Amino acid sequence: MGDTPGADASKADWRRWVRNHRQTVSAAPTAAVVAGLRTFIEAFDERSAAVAGRPVPPGANLILFYRAMPDELSLDSLADAAGWQRFAVTRTPPAGPLTLHPAIGAMEQHRYGFPQPTADAFELQPRHMSLALVPGVAFDRHGTRLGHGVGYFDELLARLPEDCPRVGVALRELVFDRLPSEPHDVPMTHLATEDGVVTVEP
Repeated sequence: MGDTPGADASKADWRRWVRNHRQTVSAAPTAAVVAGLRTFIEAFDERSAAVAGRPVPPGANLILFYRAMPDELSLDSLADAAGWQRFAVTRTPPAGPLTLHPAIGAMEQHRYGFPQPTADAFELQPRHMSLALVPGVAFDRHGTRLGHGVGYFDELLARLPEDCPRVGVALRELVFDRLPSEPHDVPMTHLATEDGVVTVEP
């Protein structure tokens, strides 16, 4: 993708650089990322069942994921394969933090171009999430996430259970050696790219 910003670059510098250099997300890498996530989720379910000593019932272990903006990698095919009832999505209210809702049900168009639950959708709580699939402008190999600069998702991630894995989802070209970070940033525990899902080493 060319020369990256220097060591002293700010988050805003990185956002501008990525937006100027990122490519359109095509079908082949999307399919590879989704395949890796399916394998990861199957293993996650098996571990959860082993801990609980029983099979994972339908609808258990809710997975927080996202409906993609036009320039993001879409995970809709993952929900098609695993069942939309397994997933929760966010809603951006007129004021206050993001809220959580089932991925099934009535949707409306968010101002950024993706579907979100309507205002009367049933609200879930962060404690209901067992796994989070997290979008980002970019990530680094140590789990730092570069968001859009609003802070909504970082605030939400901080409310999830401590043992909830946080999987940053991105194309491999958007995973860098080191990005700037701030104290309020919530690091990822895993990264999902075309190469599969790997555990982050801080």
